[in-house]
Amino acid sequence: MTTTINLRSTATLTNYVRTVDRMRTLAKQLNELSKLETKLRPEVLAEIGDRREIAVRGQVRILEPSTKESIGQADTEKTVEVFKAIGLPLNQRSAEYVAPASFSKLVRDGVVPEELIERKTESIVIVH
Repeated sequence: MTTTINLRSTATLTNYVRTVDRMRTLAKQLNELSKLETKLRPEVLAEIGDRREIAVRGQVRILEPSTKESIGQADTEKTVEVFKAIGLPLNQRSAEYVAPASFSKLVRDGVVPEELIERKTESIVIVH
């Protein structure tokens, strides 16, 4: 028995495959650019001080240092234990889990005890 494979494509299928290929390429380029930005950031922060105006392609751009804070759970097991004890919501799919987005929102609302919070700060550059 012989199997025949149909390699003909429609415009929609071809367009879809090209789109997926392009997305893959752009994702790789974004990853490479992100690594380059991270590598250049310390030197840029040292050069711009509190604020720096520069001309790029005839347009004035403003570079300012800033700080980005990320919030995480210091100890997942302890977080679940404390959330259960004080009646804060746990993940609906698993009672042994607090979703990161829910945790961050509750931290911003000021209801999470400080000992459960792990704060990380990172110096970044804002480009206007």
